Amino acid sequence: MTEKPGVGAVEIIQKFFITAGFSGYLPIAPGSWGSLVACLLLWFFWPAQWYYQILVIAAFYPVAVYFAGVGIGYFGPDGRRIVIDEVMGQAITLFMVPHNAIAYVIGFVAFRIFDVVKPAPAKNSEKIPGGRGVVADDMIAGVYSLITLQLIIAFLGKWGVRWT
Repeated sequence: MTEKPGVGAVEIIQKFFITAGFSGYLPIAPGSWGSLVACLLLWFFWPAQWYYQILVIAAFYPVAVYFAGVGIGYFGPDGRRIVIDEVMGQAITLFMVPHNAIAYVIGFVAFRIFDVVKPAPAKNSEKIPGGRGVVADDMIAGVYSLITLQLIIAFLGKWGVRWT
């Protein structure tokens, strides 16, 4: 009788990143939980300067693609537990956004809507093979959400809402 080997440290570390701190294992709406984890991380660790934010996004992209690709091996090509892509999309959504709870909540909601609806070309980008395809649609949803959020901030700013 052969025994199935136990879960090793490498697998645990990989799944920690793939599932955004294991939030992808939550049974209801794992993508939303992954986005919430991203918002919390960004709230506490997001640099204030836009040029550092770009560097973080650029440095995180290959990490997200790598772990999303590894996640396909564990959970399949449409694995709901893979939520590292939500972290990437949420970071794009909150690019140059004031450090304000209301702005973060609006950004969270906008990203979840665009991630679920997947307007063109987000839906087609899922056909890109490997981790790049997993991450691409969330990056596109992040861009749509960023634009929407910045327009809301500008519009409400004209009405006297202060974000800082």
